[in-house]
Amino acid sequence: MDSKAQISAEFIIFLGLAFLIALSFEFISLDQLNDFRLQKENEAIKDVAIKIQKELLTAAVVEDGYVRTFIIPDALDNINYSLTLQNSTLTVQSKNSIYIAAIPAVLGNLNKGSNLINKTGGVVHIN
Repeated sequence: MDSKAQISAEFIIFLGLAFLIALSFEFISLDQLNDFRLQKENEAIKDVAIKIQKELLTAAVVEDGYVRTFIIPDALDNINYSLTLQNSTLTVQSKNSIYIAAIPAVLGNLNKGSNLINKTGGVVHIN
């Protein structure tokens, strides 16, 4: 009878250890998944900032009469973000990420969606 009780006790102990090991792996996986999500968000914010920066730099170096329409997405992979133009800097910010890029002096504001950029009289106008 002692043998059966000992086997049952060892089984319960090993089952508990296996559960703790599985739980540890779960927590490690969740942490890595969160890191991956944050990295993806950082890259998405950076990509949209660089895209906008290139549009504005191109408009600044071309001759007067330049007109172009470009699209800024409403959300980046379900990531909500905001755009701010201030003192020759573009700031793209989400809940967990921020990217600041230098831009030429421009008049107007950027909007999510369609934006019209043109250069008249040596000045870049947006919308």
